[in-house]
Amino acid sequence: MIKAYSKFLDKLETLQKIFLGVTVGIMVIVMVYQVVLRYCFSSANSWSEELARYLFIYDVMIAAAIATRKNSHLQVDFLINMLKPKVKCIFTIGATIVGIVFLGYLFNYSLTLCQTAASNISAGLKISMSIPYACMPIGAVLMIMTSLEVIFKNISQIQELGKGEVSGQ
Repeated sequence: MIKAYSKFLDKLETLQKIFLGVTVGIMVIVMVYQVVLRYCFSSANSWSEELARYLFIYDVMIAAAIATRKNSHLQVDFLINMLKPKVKCIFTIGATIVGIVFLGYLFNYSLTLCQTAASNISAGLKISMSIPYACMPIGAVLMIMTSLEVIFKNISQIQELGKGEVSGQ
Protein backbone atom coordinates (compact mmCIF):
# COMPACT_ATOMS: atom_id res chain seq x y z
CA MET A 1 0.00 0.00 0.00
CA ILE A 2 2.82 2.39 0.83
CA LYS A 3 4.34 1.80 -2.61
CA ALA A 4 1.10 2.80 -4.35
CA TYR A 5 0.83 5.89 -2.12
CA SER A 6 4.46 6.78 -2.86
CA LYS A 7 3.85 6.40 -6.62
CA PHE A 8 0.85 8.72 -6.32
CA LEU A 9 2.99 11.24 -4.43
CA ASP A 10 5.72 10.88 -7.08
CA LYS A 11 3.23 11.95 -9.75
CA LEU A 12 1.92 14.72 -7.56
CA GLU A 13 5.47 15.92 -6.91
CA THR A 14 6.13 16.01 -10.66
CA LEU A 15 3.07 18.25 -11.07
CA GLN A 16 4.27 20.42 -8.19
CA LYS A 17 7.70 20.82 -9.80
CA ILE A 18 6.11 21.76 -13.13
CA PHE A 19 3.96 24.32 -11.30
CA LEU A 20 7.05 25.71 -9.55
CA GLY A 21 8.99 25.95 -12.82
CA VAL A 22 6.17 27.78 -14.58
CA THR A 23 5.44 30.17 -11.72
CA VAL A 24 9.11 31.00 -11.12
CA GLY A 25 9.43 31.76 -14.84
CA ILE A 26 6.37 33.99 -14.71
CA MET A 27 7.73 35.73 -11.60
CA VAL A 28 11.04 36.48 -13.31
CA ILE A 29 9.33 37.87 -16.40
CA VAL A 30 6.92 39.99 -14.35
CA MET A 31 9.72 41.34 -12.14
CA VAL A 32 11.92 42.21 -15.12
CA TYR A 33 8.91 43.92 -16.71
CA GLN A 34 8.35 45.94 -13.55
CA VAL A 35 12.02 46.94 -13.25
CA VAL A 36 12.15 48.05 -16.90
CA LEU A 37 8.89 49.95 -16.52
CA ARG A 38 10.02 51.64 -13.32
CA TYR A 39 13.62 52.53 -14.18
CA CYS A 40 13.45 53.05 -17.92
CA PHE A 41 10.05 54.69 -18.20
CA SER A 42 9.65 56.12 -14.67
CA SER A 43 6.29 54.44 -14.45
CA ALA A 44 5.04 51.58 -12.34
CA ASN A 45 1.97 49.46 -11.97
CA SER A 46 0.59 47.72 -8.93
CA TRP A 47 -0.49 44.41 -10.43
CA SER A 48 2.99 43.17 -11.34
CA GLU A 49 4.41 43.48 -7.83
CA GLU A 50 1.28 41.90 -6.39
CA LEU A 51 1.35 39.00 -8.86
CA ALA A 52 5.01 38.28 -8.11
CA ARG A 53 4.30 38.32 -4.36
CA TYR A 54 1.33 35.96 -4.62
CA LEU A 55 3.20 33.54 -6.90
CA PHE A 56 6.12 33.55 -4.47
CA ILE A 57 3.82 32.70 -1.55
CA TYR A 58 2.30 29.79 -3.50
CA ASP A 59 5.79 28.60 -4.47
CA VAL A 60 6.91 28.59 -0.83
CA MET A 61 3.94 26.48 0.24
CA ILE A 62 4.30 24.02 -2.65
CA ALA A 63 8.06 23.72 -2.17
CA ALA A 64 7.56 23.17 1.57
CA ALA A 65 5.56 20.04 0.76
CA ILE A 66 8.39 18.73 -1.40
CA ALA A 67 10.90 19.54 1.35
CA THR A 68 8.75 17.72 3.90
CA ARG A 69 8.70 14.63 1.72
CA LYS A 70 12.48 14.70 1.25
CA ASN A 71 12.98 15.38 4.98
CA SER A 72 15.04 18.42 4.01
CA HIS A 73 13.26 20.99 6.12
CA LEU A 74 15.02 22.95 8.84
CA GLN A 75 16.36 20.66 11.54
CA VAL A 76 19.42 20.22 13.72
CA ASP A 77 21.13 17.37 11.85
CA PHE A 78 24.04 17.23 14.26
CA LEU A 79 21.86 16.03 17.13
CA ILE A 80 19.66 13.78 15.00
CA ASN A 81 22.66 12.04 13.40
CA MET A 82 23.98 11.14 16.86
CA LEU A 83 20.93 8.94 17.51
CA LYS A 84 20.78 5.22 16.77
CA PRO A 85 18.82 4.41 13.59
CA LYS A 86 15.77 3.05 15.43
CA VAL A 87 15.64 6.00 17.85
CA LYS A 88 16.14 8.37 14.92
CA CYS A 89 13.10 6.84 13.19
CA ILE A 90 11.00 7.10 16.34
CA PHE A 91 12.08 10.71 16.83
CA THR A 92 11.24 11.49 13.19
CA ILE A 93 7.80 9.90 13.57
CA GLY A 94 7.12 11.92 16.73
CA ALA A 95 8.26 15.18 15.19
CA THR A 96 6.23 14.49 12.06
CA ILE A 97 3.09 13.82 14.11
CA VAL A 98 3.59 17.14 15.90
CA GLY A 99 3.95 18.77 12.48
CA ILE A 100 0.72 17.15 11.27
CA VAL A 101 -1.14 18.47 14.31
CA PHE A 102 0.13 21.98 13.54
CA LEU A 103 -0.75 21.59 9.84
CA GLY A 104 -4.25 20.44 10.79
CA TYR A 105 -4.67 23.60 12.86
CA LEU A 106 -3.24 25.70 10.00
CA PHE A 107 -5.61 24.05 7.53
CA ASN A 108 -8.65 24.69 9.71
CA TYR A 109 -7.66 28.31 10.40
CA SER A 110 -6.78 28.99 6.77
CA LEU A 111 -10.18 27.79 5.55
CA THR A 112 -11.81 30.32 7.86
CA LEU A 113 -9.41 32.99 6.63
CA CYS A 114 -10.23 32.20 2.98
CA GLN A 115 -13.94 32.45 3.67
CA THR A 116 -13.51 35.73 5.53
CA ALA A 117 -11.28 37.23 2.83
CA ALA A 118 -13.50 36.15 -0.07
CA SER A 119 -15.27 39.52 -0.17
CA ASN A 120 -12.02 41.54 -0.11
CA ILE A 121 -10.52 42.50 -3.47
CA SER A 122 -6.78 42.95 -4.02
CA ALA A 123 -5.65 46.43 -5.00
CA GLY A 124 -3.55 45.58 -8.04
CA LEU A 125 -4.95 42.40 -9.59
CA LYS A 126 -8.56 43.05 -8.60
CA ILE A 127 -9.06 39.43 -7.52
CA SER A 128 -10.66 38.02 -4.40
CA MET A 129 -8.17 37.81 -1.56
CA SER A 130 -9.30 34.23 -0.98
CA ILE A 131 -7.18 33.28 -4.02
CA PRO A 132 -3.83 34.29 -2.48
CA TYR A 133 -4.92 32.97 0.92
CA ALA A 134 -5.83 29.61 -0.63
CA CYS A 135 -2.13 28.76 -0.73
CA MET A 136 -2.30 27.95 3.00
CA PRO A 137 -4.91 25.16 2.92
CA ILE A 138 -3.41 23.81 -0.32
CA GLY A 139 0.09 23.76 1.18
CA ALA A 140 -1.16 22.31 4.47
CA VAL A 141 -2.92 19.41 2.71
CA LEU A 142 0.14 18.69 0.55
CA MET A 143 2.42 18.75 3.61
CA ILE A 144 0.08 16.47 5.57
CA MET A 145 0.03 14.01 2.65
CA THR A 146 3.82 13.95 2.43
CA SER A 147 4.16 13.77 6.22
CA LEU A 148 2.04 10.63 6.26
CA GLU A 149 4.44 9.05 3.78
CA VAL A 150 7.38 10.01 6.02
CA ILE A 151 5.67 8.30 8.97
CA PHE A 152 4.87 5.14 6.95
CA LYS A 153 8.44 4.90 5.63
CA ASN A 154 9.91 5.32 9.11
CA ILE A 155 7.59 2.64 10.51
CA SER A 156 8.76 0.31 7.71
CA GLN A 157 12.37 1.15 8.52
CA ILE A 158 11.82 0.36 12.22
CA GLN A 159 10.32 -3.00 11.22
CA GLU A 160 13.31 -3.74 8.98
CA LEU A 161 15.71 -2.77 11.76
CA GLY A 162 13.77 -5.05 14.14
CA LYS A 163 14.15 -7.97 11.71
CA GLY A 164 17.89 -7.32 11.57
CA GLU A 165 18.15 -7.41 15.37
CA VAL A 166 16.21 -10.70 15.56
CA SER A 167 18.30 -12.41 12.86
CA GLY A 168 21.51 -11.05 14.39
CA GLN A 169 20.89 -12.79 17.75
